[in-house]
Amino acid sequence: MRKRLVAWTILTCALLAVAVWGLLGAPDTASGLHLPSRSQTAAAR
Repeated sequence: MRKRLVAWTILTCALLAVAVWGLLGAPDTASGLHLPSRSQTAAAR
């Protein structure tokens, strides 16, 4: 039961990481945690 919980948690974290990576893009996540709206407004200026 505990192994199943650990495996489910790791899988969920990996899926979430892939989703965030896809939404924000690789360079944005590498430079630090920024809100998407804040990055877009900075790029627009």
